[in-house]
Amino acid sequence: MSLVSRKRSPASSSSVVQTGSTVSGNQIGGNYNQTNIHLGAQRAASVVEQLLARLQEEVEKESHCSEMLDRLKRYHGGIVKDGIQGLEAKLEKAGRAGEIEYALERKESFSKLLEMWSLYASAQEIFAYLLARTEHLFNSEILPEIGDLSIVQINQKINKSIINPTVEECGASLFKIDHFVAMGMVYWLAEQCFVRWH
Repeated sequence: MSLVSRKRSPASSSSVVQTGSTVSGNQIGGNYNQTNIHLGAQRAASVVEQLLARLQEEVEKESHCSEMLDRLKRYHGGIVKDGIQGLEAKLEKAGRAGEIEYALERKESFSKLLEMWSLYASAQEIFAYLLARTEHLFNSEILPEIGDLSIVQINQKINKSIINPTVEECGASLFKIDHFVAMGMVYWLAEQCFVRWH
């Protein structure tokens, strides 16, 4: 299964200095001048930081892949286990119909980012990692408490466990994942039947 729909490079020129801490270059949809990431001498680079460094090299060398990684393929079309298919139906079932328009817009933003970076193996690895972490945290920490918490409390748990850590890791990266896109990832997983609010 291939995600390749275009051969355009997401980043035209950039450089990553993992030890010193500077990321600079051009990014899709705009220019980010110098963003400093201080890794700290006492801390090893995280999984995402290591993959971002590899991604930077792939972008610079225009090293493309044509196949989707198996770990990422898993997230394209999960199995409906409760008879409720689709993001809108899941939100309605959970009493969240008021956020459908909001959710669809955010889900689409994440879907576009996923497609945009599909030519790079390291980007696929990052997305597979983020999706697996999100699915795990949502289903192990949030889903068991859904019956006991208000929508606001559930949202606070999602922000604390999933959204904020994702933005902290990827907000200053080539991806520029902000809260809008990070929440889109949660909605995208719901669309694919990996998370639910009911």
